[in-house]
Amino acid sequence: MAKTTINLEDEVYKKLVREAVERYGTTRTLSRLINEKLKETEIMKARKEKIKTKDVVEKTAGLWKIKETGSEYVVRLRKESEKRFKGLGI
Repeated sequence: MAKTTINLEDEVYKKLVREAVERYGTTRTLSRLINEKLKETEIMKARKEKIKTKDVVEKTAGLWKIKETGSEYVVRLRKESEKRFKGLGI
């Protein structure tokens, strides 16, 4: 564990003191509270990154949702093409 000095804005400090007293009953736990808040922030960032990565994969690899084999896909594609050609009179 390392000790350091940080400068907090008055409003931020008051909120942290108030929360420390509400949670733990004393201001001596201010370091504990700050450590918890920093860890929560890191966890949330990690979750957001996972969500972003998942979104990108789903958007770029949408074919994974197709539950048919390659040959089934080709047959379906040919049937759809035939319908279009007949509709055009070809």
